[in-house]
Amino acid sequence: MPSTYALRIRPSVQAEFAASRSAEARGEFYTSFLHLERAHVLGQPDTALHVAVHWRMFRFAVRNRRPGEALGQLWRMAAAAVFTAFGLVPEGNTGGTDVSGLRRMPVAPDLKRVMAVALAASLTACGTPPDLDLSLAKKSAAGIYQVGLVPPAQPAAINQMHSWKVKLATPEGTPVRGASFAVDGGMPQHGHGLPTQPRVTRELEAGTYQIDGMKFSMTGWWELKLAIQGPQGADKVTFNTVVERP
Repeated sequence: MPSTYALRIRPSVQAEFAASRSAEARGEFYTSFLHLERAHVLGQPDTALHVAVHWRMFRFAVRNRRPGEALGQLWRMAAAAVFTAFGLVPEGNTGGTDVSGLRRMPVAPDLKRVMAVALAASLTACGTPPDLDLSLAKKSAAGIYQVGLVPPAQPAAINQMHSWKVKLATPEGTPVRGASFAVDGGMPQHGHGLPTQPRVTRELEAGTYQIDGMKFSMTGWWELKLAIQGPQGADKVTFNTVVERP
C-alpha cells in the first residue's frame, strides 16, 4: 500500500514525467532530463516512486544512446529498491550519474515547498495513535521485571546513530545484574523494522545497561521491543516513542 507521502507527492512526480516527455519530443534533451531529476528529488523518499524515476532515467539513456548513464541507472535502481525503505537516501540528490549517489544536495525552493506539504500530510495521517502508551517505565509482559527506558538527553537527528539506556529491576525495585537482551522494533504504521541492529553492549552499573546502534530513519511512531533473559527468568517488554524532527 503506498505511503501517505507517496499519494500526496505522486501528482507532482507525474507532472515532472509529463514535462520530461514533452521536452524530449521537442528535442530538448537537457530540459527533459532536468525534469527527471526534479522527479527524483520529489519521489526518492518512497520506494516505488524512487525506483520508477530511475527506470525512466534508464529508458531515457537507452533511447538517447547514453550507455554510461544507462549502466549507472541500473545499479541506482537496485539500490533504490533495497535502501529507500530504511531512509538511506541523500536529500536533494538529483539521481543522475553526474553526481555521486550518496551526495546530499540543496533542494530547489519550489520542490521544497511541495515536499513539505506532502510530508506534513503524511505525519498527520501517521501521527500518534489514540491512547498510545508513551511511558518510559513499565512492568514486563509477565510482570517479572520492572523496566525503565532512558533516551539520550538531546534527541538525535534523523539517521544519526545514538545510544539509549535500559534499567532493569525486580518488581520490588532491586537492580537486576547480569541480564542479556535482544533488541527489536520498527514502525507499525509503515510495516518496517529498525534500520539498524541495536544491541546491549555493556552493564554500566547495577541494573543499568547501554543500548548502542540506535537510529531512526524518519519521524513518527516507533516501537522498541526488548526480549529479556535474566536471573529471574525470561520476559519481554515493548516501549512506544514518537520521533519528531529535533
